[in-house]
Amino acid sequence: MLFSKVLPLAALASLAISQDPVYHGRFESDDGDIFDITTDDCVEFQRSQPIYDTLTVAYNNKCQLYGEHGCYANKVEKLYAGVYHITDVTFNFPYYEPCRTDAYNRELESLWLFFLPDDPQPHGFLLDSIVQRMPWTPDFRLVTTPCKEVHLIKQDREDWKEACEKAIDEVLDIAREKKIFPGLGKKRDEQFPILGASFDIGIERSASSLFGIVGRGAHMTVYTRTSSGMKFWIPRRNAKKSTWPNMLDNTVAGGVARGEMPFECLVREADEEAALSEELVRRDTVAAGTVTWFNISDEKAGGEPGLMNPGVLYVYDLEVGEDVVFKPVDNDVQSFDLLRVDEVKEAMRNGEFKPSCATVMIDFFIRHGFITAENEKDYTEIVSRLHRKLPFKTSPGF
Repeated sequence: MLFSKVLPLAALASLAISQDPVYHGRFESDDGDIFDITTDDCVEFQRSQPIYDTLTVAYNNKCQLYGEHGCYANKVEKLYAGVYHITDVTFNFPYYEPCRTDAYNRELESLWLFFLPDDPQPHGFLLDSIVQRMPWTPDFRLVTTPCKEVHLIKQDREDWKEACEKAIDEVLDIAREKKIFPGLGKKRDEQFPILGASFDIGIERSASSLFGIVGRGAHMTVYTRTSSGMKFWIPRRNAKKSTWPNMLDNTVAGGVARGEMPFECLVREADEEAALSEELVRRDTVAAGTVTWFNISDEKAGGEPGLMNPGVLYVYDLEVGEDVVFKPVDNDVQSFDLLRVDEVKEAMRNGEFKPSCATVMIDFFIRHGFITAENEKDYTEIVSRLHRKLPFKTSPGF
């Protein structure tokens, strides 16, 4: 009996403090039989029954099955349903693990590295399907051995740096004209920087995922202290948004544009999304570090599924009084709700949060003592995953 299809499983075990093992996936055999996968420490399948090497859980996450001949599903390290599970969902690009390199190597073998002129370090990952369809111009060179690489060629002219940006724009304009990538949409005057580049260069925000460029975001959690404990102002995204529709978000969040500092992005977004005054935000907001993540997109992210999305999130906290009430300002948000800690955890457990925003909330819970080494057995691993080393430079100085 061969397992032919992986089905999503909506329900997860209770988040954080309660860590009871539960279903981790569901398989359908060729003849239609359904198998719910449960674990104690691991599940051993008969070697005569080949299985898929991924499970679909919550956000269509790919969780690697390990073991001899791919016959074991390791619950402790990859499939635990709790805070560890949430971080595994959000950071679903495989880690390099010395004794288990198959998942990492398989992922790399399917990707193309993106290089800028006069720079030996890559700055992005492209899928085979993107490279094959992209209408490359003579400004780009594709190399297939020993690694698959896309090189932007340096032009013999004084303004070669500006020419590099124009070359990227040109290939994207052609792709848009031919409607190759629907996710590109209409051209907008909004660019992300290519982080870590040796010179100032940007790329259209809507195209950054096509090239697997490291993105930047500024996210703020707004909370209030009440007689019944801390509560959080949580917005729900508009059901008609092209990306992550109808999902929960952080109170204020937005992409940091080229030439923009993270805090200035936050001030702008706070006004646009939540009608927070610039004076209040500049006076009371507390910078709380960063969270790094590496996510493989699914259909909820909009655009092409399976795109590489490494990113840096600049994290901020803002405490407000109980008299402050949030209401939607624009069409991006359908509602704001004031949620208790347990309600936020429940929403994360149910997969209601946009993945990056769930990690920001977990980071908040760690920094404010709701998740500790005493109540979360995977505490150290979770903290490490929230600050994952990305495969590309985020600063030209390193």
